[in-house]
Amino acid sequence: MVERWRLETHTFHLRTGEATITLQDVEVLFGLRVDREPLYTRYEPPSDSTWVMELTRLTDFVPDAEGQISGQSRVQVSALCTYLEAEPPVEDGTQQDVVDHHAAIYSRACCYSRAFVSLRYLVFLEHLDILGDYSWGGVVLAYLYRYLCQASIGAVRDVCGFFILFQVIF
Repeated sequence: MVERWRLETHTFHLRTGEATITLQDVEVLFGLRVDREPLYTRYEPPSDSTWVMELTRLTDFVPDAEGQISGQSRVQVSALCTYLEAEPPVEDGTQQDVVDHHAAIYSRACCYSRAFVSLRYLVFLEHLDILGDYSWGGVVLAYLYRYLCQASIGAVRDVCGFFILFQVIF
């Protein structure tokens, strides 16, 4: 599909004509809101802190092995998932703060297919109750378009994004 993506029009050129994935597709098929607050961050950790310290503060996860952190702001997804699996399971009587803790880690890391995930969006883990106030559908579509465009000009080897949209749309 990447070979059929046209950077200029953000559409797929198929034998049957042009097709694209729209915000309406994202909202209707997956329930991701597109009419809420835009999602962006310029958050930097406090000057006396680091990204790893912020990760530990918000999730209790402490990277202990070499290679679990890439650069200063990316953590290995498999390390976070292993940490989460070692935690006591969430059951009917589990306290809400423990459920929120698991949800924060899982939603931030375990649903990604990439080897490392950026810690720059850690600020959103502090307030799980307001995550629904953001336009996640726009984020998903923009992220997908960005990587499709980069792949179509040969700037990247791997393409990432919300590719389940392809399975549903095409």
